[in-house]
Amino acid sequence: MTRSSIHTVFANSTCYAALLALWLFAPGQATAQQAERVLAPGVLTTIAPVIEEGETYSTPADLIEISKARSFLQWQPNFTPATRTLFERSLQVPLRRNVWGLEFTFKPFRMAEVDVPQASGKMQRKTIWYMVYRVRYLGEEVHFESQPDNIGDGDPRYARFSNIRKDAQYRYFIPYFTLRSHLEDKEYLDRLIPSAIDEIAEIEKVPGPLLNSIQMSNTKIPKEDAESGKGIWGVVAWEDIDPRTNFFSLYIQGLTNAYRYQDTAEDPQVGDQIAAGREIELKTLQLNFYRPGDTIELTKDDVFFGLPNAVPRPEIIYTIEPGDNLKSLAKRFLSDESRAFEIYQLNRDVLSTPNKLPEGTLIRFPRNNQERYNDLDPVILHTARTGETLDSISKTYDVQVIDLRRINADYIAVGEEPVVGELVMIPVNLNRLNRPNNAQQDIYKIYTLRQVRIMRLYGMNKFSKSQWIYTGTNSPVFRSAENPATTEVQPITK
Repeated sequence: MTRSSIHTVFANSTCYAALLALWLFAPGQATAQQAERVLAPGVLTTIAPVIEEGETYSTPADLIEISKARSFLQWQPNFTPATRTLFERSLQVPLRRNVWGLEFTFKPFRMAEVDVPQASGKMQRKTIWYMVYRVRYLGEEVHFESQPDNIGDGDPRYARFSNIRKDAQYRYFIPYFTLRSHLEDKEYLDRLIPSAIDEIAEIEKVPGPLLNSIQMSNTKIPKEDAESGKGIWGVVAWEDIDPRTNFFSLYIQGLTNAYRYQDTAEDPQVGDQIAAGREIELKTLQLNFYRPGDTIELTKDDVFFGLPNAVPRPEIIYTIEPGDNLKSLAKRFLSDESRAFEIYQLNRDVLSTPNKLPEGTLIRFPRNNQERYNDLDPVILHTARTGETLDSISKTYDVQVIDLRRINADYIAVGEEPVVGELVMIPVNLNRLNRPNNAQQDIYKIYTLRQVRIMRLYGMNKFSKSQWIYTGTNSPVFRSAENPATTEVQPITK
């Protein structure tokens, strides 16, 4: 047999072996890769877009770039009305826009152990928090349209508008995810972790590829039918999350283009950039979660969607300074040296021994109000307005000031008054002589003190798994006065 014939036989046998291997193994592998996990009912949670017609315009306001920074443009014309001048037109202008929204569907939070490459070139095993989600564009946008019967001699300021439903071919989802741990008062932006994508995709087996935030922002979300649309799937992941994180929320911006603004510049000048001093707030979806795990079982896959039934009592965060010891701190903050070991037990995740307090370490103290009220006492909520005091609020609801201070002691210190937008708890006596005025409606506005503490912890104004709010563009945690961010964790400063 010649050398060429040997090569031919070897090549043929190699091809045959390859085809045999492909026939034996490829079908199973292809099936394993393409098989979609059949989801049990309730695994997917869907948040429908909330598009309100009032979001298509801003309350009439001055364009301060003209009305204030360029007030010299005001002049009195000789032959036309003053209302036709540029300056007059810049006063009380309603800004109009079209509003759209995307449907957001997500699977439960999960954790995975992944080898993550480091700057040193080595791999480090880390616990990655992630959530797989889907976005769909179902159309039905709200657009404004000018009516033909204008008034005011064709002046566009007086044009009549109406809102209509109108679809587009596609939209983009430019995601901005922020995970906030409420008790630890920490925030985490999502990370691009390529080494984790393949492992997550193998676990989840969703229809279609899993896109990270960058890939998602470059992908068209086509208009689909609500019944048959498959949407676009993505994954958002975090690393180095504090293992004590048990009560947290996820804030998502980019699901809608709705926004509102407020001008804060008091004295704009000529030459200032357009919109200088203008604060923009974006419509944001807040999803609430809680996790009963601990610092030992970091990968415990028990993260629940919604608000918990109970939370720890309000706690104080303190930064250890030179010379501190547990006895002195217990006497200082709890008025009882004997509670020093209680402080250690509460902070065993960061303190190795009761006698060693590393400088700069954040530790927690339980508040001293355990015996002042029962967690199940019923209350209603009042949002403090400008100029209101506990005395004026007590007269409005016909309750004693001492009772108001008693149940609000964890949030309103002695001698202080509620700030504008703060939730004040009002005690309620649920007996036949003091039933709500409208039992069919008002009865559902009554909460227990435990529920109110949970709502305050999550910055909620109602007891709900999720809510749409308006937040700043830099960080979703910054609320407006209409929806204040009240948290039970407050650093102590000397």
